[in-house]
Order: sequence, then C-alpha cells, then structure tokens
Amino acid sequence: MRAAPRAWHFVATAAVLAVLLAASYLFFVQGYMGQLIDEQARTGAQFAVVAEASTLLDAVPLLSAGVVLIAVVIGAIRRQRVATGLALIVVAAANLTSQLLKHEVLTRPDNGATGAWHNSFPSGHTTVFVSAVFALFLVCAPRLRPVIAAVGSLAIVAVGSLLVGSQWHRPSDVVAGVLVVAIYVFLGGAVLARVRPVAPSDRRAGVAGTVALLVLAAVAATAALTLAYLTADASTEGTAAATAAGFVAIASTTGGTAVLASRLFRRVG
Repeated sequence: MRAAPRAWHFVATAAVLAVLLAASYLFFVQGYMGQLIDEQARTGAQFAVVAEASTLLDAVPLLSAGVVLIAVVIGAIRRQRVATGLALIVVAAANLTSQLLKHEVLTRPDNGATGAWHNSFPSGHTTVFVSAVFALFLVCAPRLRPVIAAVGSLAIVAVGSLLVGSQWHRPSDVVAGVLVVAIYVFLGGAVLARVRPVAPSDRRAGVAGTVALLVLAAVAATAALTLAYLTADASTEGTAAATAAGFVAIASTTGGTAVLASRLFRRVG
C-alpha cells in the first residue's frame, strides 16, 4: 500500500511550474527568437479558425461560471467544505494573478522580432476556463478526478487552439494561463494533503506510467520547439513548424498538468 502524498510534494510541483512560467515569459515574451516563433505560430494558425470561433470564445466566461457553480453544488452535496473553499480560492486567485501579470506587472518589449504589440501573457480566457475545470476537479471524489482531468484537458486544448487560431492569443499566452491555474491548484493540494488525506488503498498508482507520460510530453514539446527554432525565418509571417510547436506546447502543458494532478490528488479528499 502507498501512503497519501505529503504537502511538500504539491508545493514542490507548484514551484517547478512557477519556474516554467517564468522561463516561458523570459523566452517567448522578452526574447527575440521566442517572440518570433510565438508570433509566427499565431499567424500560421489562421487556417484552424472556424466561422463560429469568436462566438464560442465569447461564451467561455459564462460557460466557466456555470462549471464553477456546478462545482459548488457538488461540493455542497458531498459536504466538502474545505475542497469547495479551496476551489473558489483557486478560481479567484488565478484569475486575479493573470490580470495583474498581464496588465500591471509584465511587459512585452519591441525588440525587433514582431514590432510593437501589447502584452497578452497570460491569457485571461484560458485562465478563466482552466480554473473552472480544476474547481470541478477539486470537489469531485478522488476516483473521478482522472476522468475530469482527461475530459477537461481535451476541452482546454480545444479552447486554447481556438484562441490561437482566432488570433486572440499567442500559444505562450495559453500555456501561461494553464500554468498560473496549475500553480494555485497544487498549492491547494498541499492544504488538502494536510487536512483531508485519504486512507491508502491496495491499488498501485503506476509511477512508471506517470513518468513516461510526463517524459513524452516534455520530449514532444522540446522537439517541436527545437524544429521551430531551427527553421525560424524573420521574412515569413507564419511557418508550419512554429504553428505545430505552438499547438504541441499547449497540448503538452495541459496534458502534463492533468497527469500530475491525477497522480497527486488520488489520495487526498
């Protein structure tokens, strides 16, 4: 039997994600090549736009509010006051952080890569939607969390892809939105690990499988970014390599976060 994860497991995970968020900002927002690849990924993704994309994206805040309301109801039915409270804190803190970072703290310099363009890192729409998905994740029973994480990941990737394809955001903005929420989710997990640990079960979690999925996500994202970096050309507006790297980065970050959450939250209430 395996013991429930300790609080420091969650805190360490949040710290790693915070470092990844900072690295993404320094490379994709502050750096010349990062800006170039990110912008080319955005402009090259226009082929993915559907006519109803703007209407769907406009509905994201309302849809997210509905998901949060469902989470509150489920939390009340299950009498999970701590988890429900943490879910609401995650939603509020993540969205406030994204808005502060984007509008007050972070800047996007005009370093000659793409010209002057306002800072859009992290994506507010992504933060709203991802925080709603994780609010539902937190209040559900541990055995259902992997399902919520899997289905939610597909929805998040779809919304993120539409944001890029509709030219609302660059891929790094979407990745940053996912990371901001995930940081608060794992910090919330540290609280749950202290106050609501679940008794160990006889089922083994499969550490090797989790590690393999995380390595696969990391390798895919690194390979795609490397190809985009090596083929970047400032004379073109968009490249297939940059566009593919953007979508792979969104999927890898979302999937990796979901795998980590499913793993660590299996034995906390």
